[in-house]
Amino acid sequence: MRRTRFAAKGVAATLVATLAVAVAAGAVTLDPEHYYCFPIGASAIPVQTLSAAAAERDFTVLNTSDNTVSILHGIQTPSDNVQGMLDSASRLLVLDSDHFYLRSAGHLVTYAIRPAAAGYELVVSPATSVDLEEALTSVLMDVQDLGVLRMDIDLDSGRSFARNALKGPAEPLDLAGKLDYVLYGLTVSEDWFVYAHAKGLALLGLDIEVVAEKLPGETSPAAFSAYVVSESSQAAELILPIEQLVALAQSNAVGYVRLPYVPVAP
Repeated sequence: MRRTRFAAKGVAATLVATLAVAVAAGAVTLDPEHYYCFPIGASAIPVQTLSAAAAERDFTVLNTSDNTVSILHGIQTPSDNVQGMLDSASRLLVLDSDHFYLRSAGHLVTYAIRPAAAGYELVVSPATSVDLEEALTSVLMDVQDLGVLRMDIDLDSGRSFARNALKGPAEPLDLAGKLDYVLYGLTVSEDWFVYAHAKGLALLGLDIEVVAEKLPGETSPAAFSAYVVSESSQAAELILPIEQLVALAQSNAVGYVRLPYVPVAP
């Protein structure tokens, strides 16, 4: 398995060499019609430290708590324009408890670091055709300035997705009929906030409200009990971290995970 690791502080000279070795099997070109997701392991920086570093570099920094959003750094704006900041801020950091979502747009690539099933993942969106080594070097040099001390990029587990695909990404076979396709699309979307806005999904920070329909005779999986808001014998309503949607749908006790039904006035 090819991985590239780096430790911040004096990384500039060794980083390029490490990447060159990691992709030595052959040059890989990223194309602007796709975006790419790479697992990167756990974060090695506390969110408050990251928040301070991001503010110093003029990131828009938002904090979510109790379903409200506060602006820690950035241009003060009416609350109804927060969605605009989530959609279009070129350098964005969203804090949600001890998790974060970071996005930065550059001339070469736009990248995001966001929670994943196992730690975090790096999403790379190239602006033009670019060599993988050059793209990752650009990203890693940028996050070094934010104080990210360690990143373990799993190149072999990377996935690519077509931008602007009419039908969206196809669900894996083990999720067919188990997870609403809009929710699956959210988990692998290029940008969670832009996708949610386009699909009319109401995110609660880095969480989303969903309903898990239980199989007959089953109870809610214990691993997700902390997220349960209400429950009946047939279903459970949860406010769940986005990165946990797939795991919930894969649970043996769950038949289907969907969005809550919205009552329609007669």
